[in-house]
Amino acid sequence: MKLENQTILITSNEPWGDIWYSKQNYAYELSKKNKVIFINPPTQWKTKNIFSNPSIQQGHYNDNLSFINYENFLPIRSNFLNRMNDKWVAKKIKKWLHQQGITDYIVWAFDPNRLYTPKQLGAKYSIYHCVDYYYFQYLGEAELCKNTDLIFSTSQKFLDEYTQFKKPQYIVPHGISSEEFPIDPKELEATTDMGAEDYGLYVGVIDHRMDFDLLEKALQRFSDTPFVFVGPLRLPDRAAARRIFEEKKYANAHIIGPRHFKTLKYYIKKAKFCISFMDMEYHANIVHHHKTLVYLTQGKPIFGPLFTEYVDMKDILYMDNNGEAQLEMLGNFIQNGEDPSLEAKRIAHAKEHTFESVLARANDIIQQHTSHLD
Repeated sequence: MKLENQTILITSNEPWGDIWYSKQNYAYELSKKNKVIFINPPTQWKTKNIFSNPSIQQGHYNDNLSFINYENFLPIRSNFLNRMNDKWVAKKIKKWLHQQGITDYIVWAFDPNRLYTPKQLGAKYSIYHCVDYYYFQYLGEAELCKNTDLIFSTSQKFLDEYTQFKKPQYIVPHGISSEEFPIDPKELEATTDMGAEDYGLYVGVIDHRMDFDLLEKALQRFSDTPFVFVGPLRLPDRAAARRIFEEKKYANAHIIGPRHFKTLKYYIKKAKFCISFMDMEYHANIVHHHKTLVYLTQGKPIFGPLFTEYVDMKDILYMDNNGEAQLEMLGNFIQNGEDPSLEAKRIAHAKEHTFESVLARANDIIQQHTSHLD
């Protein structure tokens, strides 16, 4: 079965919108050669749902990519209710798809919470793609591993958690769209809402995964350097987070909120450097940082901890698990710059990980295991 001219259902624990994670990027890239239906997580449950038949709503991003919204029948307050609700929702979505004339499709699951039995959705073939550490805290993760045909993961560390499940397992890493490399000069000139020049940049959700203490030290130590933050605020109850993002104590912190993923390259292009100040006490952070490839497409220096997937990239990234060492490297860069040849090396590395190559590998794996479906 070739990964082309297929209909693919993607399940996601993060909804379709301007903020794109791995799921949205995979959906967009897969839609270039396939029909993709992106299944959003359910809207908030209401008591009336027990007595009604909640409808499914569909929206469109482009001709080949649509998204659907649905509601749960039951509140998810126990494993029993979870399983019952999941079965009913899957049956409803399958019926809706058949009413649209869609009867032949693959399920590509990124969501560890729900729709964890792809056959109930009517899938002819199914893939679970793990892109984060979930620690089996969700019922759906183990159920997906049991019920899916194939397991993909962005890291061997994730696959090591799945050795108990006797399913074919492969690394299919994060990718970057080839669209993220070229820069439109007019769009670049028009991107001015960051309110600063020669700035450090953080792109992504600003939440409990960030090392706010280290970030505050950077803002204090490099008070003449602007730091721009592009992304939604989901702040934890931490004093440093409040001082930076709520009290706005530091004049060099420019907090501009989220922007559409496809515009991020212009903010990155104008940046002097990028930061990945992640809290390594949070175990899910140790493997990789999702925005690294996006930063590298524009050849930017990145300062952060030593992620396990990037051990072989020490020549193009500034990494250390000691926060003070990260600040020292950043200070040296701000004062002295770096070897100009590093920019081209970073871009070349990013080009090795385009979705064209990532999906070509996924296609080869899928074809290897689906000859019975040809």
